[in-house]
Amino acid sequence: MKEQSVRIPDSDPVEQNIRFLWSAIDEVLIVAITDINGVITHVNERFCQISGYTKHELLGHTHRILNSGYHSQTFFRNLYATISSGKIWRGKICNRAKDGSLYWVATTIIPRKDERGKIVSYIAYRFDVTPLIEARNRMKHLARQDPLVDALNRIGFSEGLSDTLEKIMLSDDTRLMVRIDLDGFKEVNDIYGHDAGDIVLIEVALRLRSFAGPDAIVGRLGGDEFAIIMDHPFPLTSVDHHLEHLLRHLEAPVTFEETCVSVSASIGYTILDATAASGQTFLKDADIALLQAKQRGGQSVVAFTPAMGTKVKNHQLLMSQIHLAVERGELEMYYQPLINLSVGQVTACEALLRWHHPELGLLTPASFPEIFGDFRTGLAIGRFVRQSVIRDLGAWIRTGEYNGKVTLNVSMADFGTDGLTQEFCDLTATAGVPREKVQIEITETIFLGATRSDRVRREIFRLARHGFKIAFDDFGTGYAAISHLRELPLTHIKIDRSFIANIGQNTRDLKITSGLIRLARSIDMAIIAEGVETVDQLRILNDLGCTACQGYLFATPVPVTAVPDAVKHACMILNDFRKSAHGSFPSGSA
Repeated sequence: MKEQSVRIPDSDPVEQNIRFLWSAIDEVLIVAITDINGVITHVNERFCQISGYTKHELLGHTHRILNSGYHSQTFFRNLYATISSGKIWRGKICNRAKDGSLYWVATTIIPRKDERGKIVSYIAYRFDVTPLIEARNRMKHLARQDPLVDALNRIGFSEGLSDTLEKIMLSDDTRLMVRIDLDGFKEVNDIYGHDAGDIVLIEVALRLRSFAGPDAIVGRLGGDEFAIIMDHPFPLTSVDHHLEHLLRHLEAPVTFEETCVSVSASIGYTILDATAASGQTFLKDADIALLQAKQRGGQSVVAFTPAMGTKVKNHQLLMSQIHLAVERGELEMYYQPLINLSVGQVTACEALLRWHHPELGLLTPASFPEIFGDFRTGLAIGRFVRQSVIRDLGAWIRTGEYNGKVTLNVSMADFGTDGLTQEFCDLTATAGVPREKVQIEITETIFLGATRSDRVRREIFRLARHGFKIAFDDFGTGYAAISHLRELPLTHIKIDRSFIANIGQNTRDLKITSGLIRLARSIDMAIIAEGVETVDQLRILNDLGCTACQGYLFATPVPVTAVPDAVKHACMILNDFRKSAHGSFPSGSA
């Protein structure tokens, strides 16, 4: 670097100081002076250096010669209004040099006034802050860019969405927003390692960019979740068709190190228009559609609809209210008789949870199934169910109104602690209920997850050792139900109602049900058919040798006080059937 020095002139000390000050300013600051019309009358050497113009090219012109187009007209109007009123203006300005490059200067403009206070000129002092601005822009870019793939991160995508909506508000145009979630990506990571997973994510981002076009906004919102905002040159009626092409494109194998892997995807989308107040509303709509696609088993495209949004809002409201339902006494146990076909009597009643919602009336667990996946709430509801059912059974035994068994369901949350068996033992002892009168129904869902599965199995065996009956509910609908027959201490099997509904019309359902009954009887397990609603269904199940039946043909679920009458009604229905021409009954027990 060339060394520079500031010469102190040999003259009057005051003049010497002034000249020294100006020399120092020229070495440090970018200086320009204009007349009251903004015409440049003086620039120093640093001004020429940073702008690339000579003094001859600058003098006599206004600062429009440096206009970069970055700032709006409003910006300059506000600047001029400030200085023309005699006030000092401070701010940062982006200028364009002679070679076309942009540079930033931190600027202070001071109006110079005469002795009467009239503005006669303006002097501008500037610092070059281009490196600072560029560093800040790089940091801003990195803060909004995904570190792995060629896509924005969640912050950057949200900002892009906001910018898009601003343009839509002005143009009354529409855009397509697509949410993509990869199916099977976790297995790629687990089997081939995270390096392979990274390669898949990079390739997916490239394919999304290729599909959406160079002007689209592509974001990776986290993990294996992506989103796109794009034009839709195709009609809205054909969006599903085009997005199905994207599905097939994403499913194409990805190759790395002589290995090919494939993932599929679920897609939910919505149309961006001027109707929503914020981008988050559209994101939520696309998320709802994506959730529907995943609930369909993946590899599908779902468009958001207002009805879909209303359903989700109602569901979320229920989920928030169920937390207080136990404390408010809004939960109640109902009971539905199970009738033994061999002895012609009700030998058990299934306990079924009901919620007396203050606005929506009586609700079944089908209205709030996910709540049992929430550990704390599911545990509280499960405890309420067990306490209520065993208390009710104890009261029936003492009054002699009903002396059969009760069956009750348990959820994943109930197996979250090691004290389930001890709780059952304590409750039955306090209520004076024999343990063999309590039948616990389990389903396939409680075994999801390897760690949970081992814990659940240990607890089930512990319950069986202490004398409680174990039944497998919804049999035939899970992936591993047959293996459970061999591995678990089951005493009863319940055929899912989906096999019973069309047993009289659907040959396949009839053959499956017949096979399940023969299987259960061959390993000395009682088998119960759920959802029996017609006499024809009862006749077929009786002829197949089913042990017991349960359904609306005999009784609907009723409150505890109505159980004795429901039991009598179920027995009456069965007696009427026995009097018919086809009333022959196999041997068995339940």
